[in-house]
Amino acid sequence: QMVLAQKITIGRLEHIALTDLGVPRVIAKIDTGAYRSALHYQNLGIRTVNGERKLVVTFQMGGVRKKMIFSRYKRVKVKSSNGSISNRYLISTVVQLNDHAVRTQFTLFDRSDMKFQVLLGRKFLRGRFVVDVGERFLLG
Repeated sequence: QMVLAQKITIGRLEHIALTDLGVPRVIAKIDTGAYRSALHYQNLGIRTVNGERKLVVTFQMGGVRKKMIFSRYKRVKVKSSNGSISNRYLISTVVQLNDHAVRTQFTLFDRSDMKFQVLLGRKFLRGRFVVDVGERFLLG
């Protein structure tokens, strides 16, 4: 018989930190309709450094603008809510939610037209969190 650890209830919006990206506090929208999590970028390109292809990304969120270089990344196909399929870059970074640090994968896309720059999907939530859609900022 398996004993399930108590899942933490979070609201549909939560403050998180993306410490590896130098973002101390930003609002994330919890998106139970999305499998993967997604992150807004300002600029993105591939640069060859010492014969290795690197992903160079500029993020601007939570009042912080930062350029990051990723050696580990891949491209994945993402199906949007309207059914269209696009290729996106996928990176991995740590999400700090109160005292919970979770390494998670994010697809990168330009969300300048969107209200929230970070979406946390089901893969991030599974086994850890349950979402009370009537609440916001339950973890501070």
